[in-house]
Formats: sequence, structure tokens, C-alpha cells
Amino acid sequence: MALPLPPLTRPYLFLDTETGGLDPERHSLLSIGLVVGDEGEVRHSLEILLKHDTYVVDGPALRVNRIDLAAHHQRALEAPVAFSVLDVFLTQYFPCKHEPIVLVGHNVAFDRAFLKRFWEARGQAFEPRFSHRLVDTHALAAGLRDAGRLRVEDLSSDALFAHFGIDVPSDQRHTALGDALATFQLYWKLVELAR
Repeated sequence: MALPLPPLTRPYLFLDTETGGLDPERHSLLSIGLVVGDEGEVRHSLEILLKHDTYVVDGPALRVNRIDLAAHHQRALEAPVAFSVLDVFLTQYFPCKHEPIVLVGHNVAFDRAFLKRFWEARGQAFEPRFSHRLVDTHALAAGLRDAGRLRVEDLSSDALFAHFGIDVPSDQRHTALGDALATFQLYWKLVELAR
């Protein structure tokens, strides 16, 4: 029998999504990458692929995330099952439903908007389960750059991963889980730089 893990020291959920485009009200949410952990140590990660009857996607988005919709459809979960998997994951790592989950990501407002639409489509209130507060690694990097602590002009995830030596295997880059794991590392590199 596995011993329960001690509580997380910070109530952060690292999030990345892959989508069929830029508009959460129109484009399909294709995958959700989730990472929980403490000070540089991943406790658990999960990727959920979402199945749709009809996919609303733009060609440029699919080229970036390299998703083959036919293969994706075979592996993806129907929305009710995907929601149940997500809810079990959240209950395991964020059991107190009265403490909103703080999302962390790179340009995380984008991912939050797609997650919110998916969550609310299941008839669930997004807040208070998720906080209105976000931790954005782009904003953290901008603040450190402006304070003279980070010598990088380009604050894209590609540039920051390269600057900090965060190696994302090419087959994992621009996947929800691969990018969520890399963003987890990036966050702790930025925290270390700020100390």
C-alpha cells in the first residue's frame, strides 16, 4: 500500500494545452497537460487527449502542434470521461475544494480560457475550483529581465527553454505534457534566479 504524499507546499497546477486555434469560443481543445510538484521535483504529470464529434481547427495550429487528427481521435477520450479523469487528478493533488487552484504556465491566460470553457461545458463552476490568480512565466521572466537579472530579450518559451538549458525532446515539444513539464522547470529556474 502506497503511503500518502505530504501536502504540496504551493497550490500550483502547471498547465499547457494544445488547441485547434486561438479562439477558445470556437476552436477545439485537443489536449491538456498537467504537472504538480514542489521545488523542482515533479510529483505527477498527466496528459488528457480530448475527442470531438467535429474538430474546429486551423491549419497553422495543427502545423505547430503536429497533431494528426485521425490518430488523435483514436487515442482521445470522450468529454465526460476526460472530465472525470481530470477531476480525479485534481481531487488527488488538490483535495481541498475551498482552496482555489492557482494555474501556472507560459502565457497561461490562453490555456486557462480553453480549460475554463471545457470545465464549464460540463456544467461546473470554474471558480472557486480554480483561482482567478495566475502565475505566468512570461511575466516573471519580463520582470527579471527588466530588473537586470535575466539577459534575454526574446521571452518566448523556445528562447527561455534554450537560455536555461531546458531540453525538451523534439517529439515532446508543442505537446501539452511536454510543454507543461518544461514550463515547470522554467518556473523553478526563474525562482532560483530571483533569489
